[in-house]
Amino acid sequence: MNENESPHQIKGYLQGFIDLFSGLEQYKSPYAPPIQAPDEIIDQLVQNACFKTALISGSCSLPPGPLGLLSIMPELLFIYRIQGQLVIDIAALLGKEVHVTRELLLYCIFKHGSAQVFRKVIQESSLKILIRPTTVRVFQSLLEKIGIVITNKILKKQFSRWIPLGGAMLTGVFAYYDTKNVGKTAKHLFEKEISTIESLVEMEGT
Repeated sequence: MNENESPHQIKGYLQGFIDLFSGLEQYKSPYAPPIQAPDEIIDQLVQNACFKTALISGSCSLPPGPLGLLSIMPELLFIYRIQGQLVIDIAALLGKEVHVTRELLLYCIFKHGSAQVFRKVIQESSLKILIRPTTVRVFQSLLEKIGIVITNKILKKQFSRWIPLGGAMLTGVFAYYDTKNVGKTAKHLFEKEISTIESLVEMEGT
């Protein structure tokens, strides 16, 4: 993505992101709460997801120049899919899969980079998570704000495509630790009590 990128292209990126999360809402975790504490299983799932995203990011960064630029958005969508499934699996192991909403999925994946985007939707205390359900319009607005975060990631990744080997290593390491943060956020969140507030989130200025 660059300064000359058209609104049509940006809309296409956003639509791909919406389609991704529509697919994640259909994902059913194969895991269930174990008899013993699931910490070891969760740690292993997080580690596996970290290696997968690092491999995908590093591999997609190997083609140099324009060819590499074409792989940026597919790379991000692959990574977000893996991270989303990781969040759902962690929730299932902690007996909270029924509480997984589209808002919580987004929160777990993007909290460490854009926590302020969720301030009206999710309130987190030391023991409890409060969720305000969103309307379709508000959720669309939320995705558009997150789209800015994704745009910044794409801009950063553009530079790595012109440094084949060094760029691949750099993006792989970044994807590894990004996924690790997602797993940490999900585990921390689903260990808490989760409640839904009945009132819907309103658009700003309404």
